[in-house]
Amino acid sequence: MANGCSVRVGATSSARQAILLLLLIFAGRDGVSAQSGKNHTLYLLSLLAYPNNNTSLEPSISDGYDIIPGAHLAVSDINNRSDVLTDYRLELLTAADGCNVDWIAVVNLIDYLYYKEGKQIVGIVGPECSDSTKVVASITGRPEIALLNVHLGSAPELADRTLYPFSYGIRPPTSTDVDAVIALFKYNKWTHAAVLYNSEMLVDYNSFLLFQEKIKGTANLTYTSSVSTTQLPLEQLRRSYVRVIVSFLRDETLKRVLCLAYFKIMTYPRYQWILFEPYDNSNVSFWYEGNQYECSGEQMIKTLSQSIIINVKTTDGDTSPISHIDAETIDDACHGYPDCYVLFDAVWAIALALNNSIELLRASGLSLSNYVYGKLDYTQIVKEQMNIVSFNGQWGAVQFHSSTGFILNITSTFYYSDNYSEIGTFSFPNGVLDIDSGIDFVSTNFDEKLTLVSTPLAVVIIIVEVVAAVLVILVHILNSVYSHRKTIKLSSRRLNHFAYIGCYIILIGTLLYTIMETFNINQKTKDVLCNAFPWTLIIGLTLVFGTVLTKAWRLYHIFKSAQKNKKSSKLAIGDRSLITMIVILVSLSAVLCLAWTLYDPLVRKSSTTLAPEGDDLIIFLKESCSCTYEVAWVVVGMVYEGILIISTVILAFLSRNISIKELQSTSTILMAYLLTLTTIVGGTIYYITKTIGAETDVPYAILCFSLMIIVYLCIMLLFLPPVLPVMKEWPFVKKWPGLKGLPVIKNLPFIGIHSIEEEADNCCS
Repeated sequence: MANGCSVRVGATSSARQAILLLLLIFAGRDGVSAQSGKNHTLYLLSLLAYPNNNTSLEPSISDGYDIIPGAHLAVSDINNRSDVLTDYRLELLTAADGCNVDWIAVVNLIDYLYYKEGKQIVGIVGPECSDSTKVVASITGRPEIALLNVHLGSAPELADRTLYPFSYGIRPPTSTDVDAVIALFKYNKWTHAAVLYNSEMLVDYNSFLLFQEKIKGTANLTYTSSVSTTQLPLEQLRRSYVRVIVSFLRDETLKRVLCLAYFKIMTYPRYQWILFEPYDNSNVSFWYEGNQYECSGEQMIKTLSQSIIINVKTTDGDTSPISHIDAETIDDACHGYPDCYVLFDAVWAIALALNNSIELLRASGLSLSNYVYGKLDYTQIVKEQMNIVSFNGQWGAVQFHSSTGFILNITSTFYYSDNYSEIGTFSFPNGVLDIDSGIDFVSTNFDEKLTLVSTPLAVVIIIVEVVAAVLVILVHILNSVYSHRKTIKLSSRRLNHFAYIGCYIILIGTLLYTIMETFNINQKTKDVLCNAFPWTLIIGLTLVFGTVLTKAWRLYHIFKSAQKNKKSSKLAIGDRSLITMIVILVSLSAVLCLAWTLYDPLVRKSSTTLAPEGDDLIIFLKESCSCTYEVAWVVVGMVYEGILIISTVILAFLSRNISIKELQSTSTILMAYLLTLTTIVGGTIYYITKTIGAETDVPYAILCFSLMIIVYLCIMLLFLPPVLPVMKEWPFVKKWPGLKGLPVIKNLPFIGIHSIEEEADNCCS
């Protein structure tokens, strides 16, 4: 990233790191003792970002303990080599560079140069951060100090050879990141962009200023904003109508921004994110503007796919690696910290420059044995050799630009953040951009697709509805034509009319629901259907449940009255009383629906989700009917219908010992149980699938099939049994052998109790 500090991609315990560090130090010393010819000690001072015990001066980066093993391993490797620094052995001194607290680096540098005697410091590895590097490099560049230092800073200003004549950057400068992104802008012909940065992070802010300056003439920065963990202005960014977002953020701030972008669907293909810092995939949870946001690493990876991350590194050279250390050894030492590998190469760069200077110094009557700070003629010779150092290191090819001091052979790699697949490169210093031709970047046109119910499912539902409608109409006609027959008369045909009407309304409601979920109609029609559907659902179910409830009440009343009084006049309940009860129930349902529609009408709204379709990512719009107090209205409706079905079940249970064939007692009781089971199970599964955001087909299918089951239960247990005896007498039924077994009431599970059969005739005639 811009400050030249490492990015942690691995982790290890502090104890394990400390043990490994000690082993590397002692391994280096053992290697020295094995080389009897190395009689002189040269000291390298490493200035890295270590934690500070003073929390008020805590550096912004503190990974020194994580990356120092790379330096120790390089020292050990060099000391065990007989072809490098033949008469000299290296020893590493360590101190903190303070990172953003740069005066700490100055104090430690002066302490080693002036107050610690006997330390022949011939070079400095570090500092790690750009702020400290500027201060240290300006001191070591003075003639009275004249010390070579290979730093990990990346500020472009460090290329000034007047201010920093003896400093060399082992990592690419920030300007390489910026130049690569600008090249990407030109390639895609992006003319507008938004930039997010953190003004409290000086290095990131400086990178933003550099980008702001260099992007002029290529694109306009329509929206720029400083971002922190408590200020995440994505809503303002959305309103700026900018689709390309360049982020200079890092760590927790970056994770929060990306998490909020996930919830706001500000992702590809609507937005193209360009990140200068890989983000941590761990979970993040935070409160912002009164809402809690939680994102898992998996969600962020999936949602932020095709966000672009810039990774700048050196390319491999043509020669074989300079070190004899195998990859497994350095991987065990570095544990995935990139700057640990970079530090390994930095030590080797100084060692090779010193090694190549030995003969030149000798020719001038000088020797490394007498090389200490402040001897400009020594440093000039070593600097000339540093300018031509070239080797393959652990992090890539190492070669420095003589006029800038920064490393050469740099390539910026563009890769996707979800799977780290490479999509292009930008090479320095020739400035060649190579992008995979198959990559689709954002444009002004974005594909949006409305999520509708699948056509096959809708066709199946419509067929089931049509069959149900035909059966209800036919049976209704038969009940009307043969209304004078005793079986139909005693089945409470007047009450059954309400159940018929209820089934018709349910079928109409299911059809309206199918139209609303299957066809992309205009918004006004959608809103009308949204408000019509609850009417059909609540009133239709009330008519069906009310009919079954009143029949169950009649059975219970006859049963209880028969136990107390044997006189028939005390037993009968006329249809008129039961019809009045149904009318009252339906009126209450209508009042509920009217209040809902007038006070808090439903509106068809859409929510967006990002999902793959083939090789592309599409913004899917999922529509649903909602209102301000939707949950409250649904609960009231469910409680109301629940009271009806629970009352029906209780009455059916209390009347379970009655079986009056003319009153359809058994079918009424069975109907009560099955209606309750269907309503509870179907309603529960429907709202669960709707709440968890299941595919549109799932809640639609559950609701429609539950309603169809209710209609078919009415057909089989309420409407059809009274007409079966009539159908038995039809001539073609009598003549057709296959229909001789057509069930009639006596073959259904109805066992007559003839002791009160006459009383049934009194109530229902």
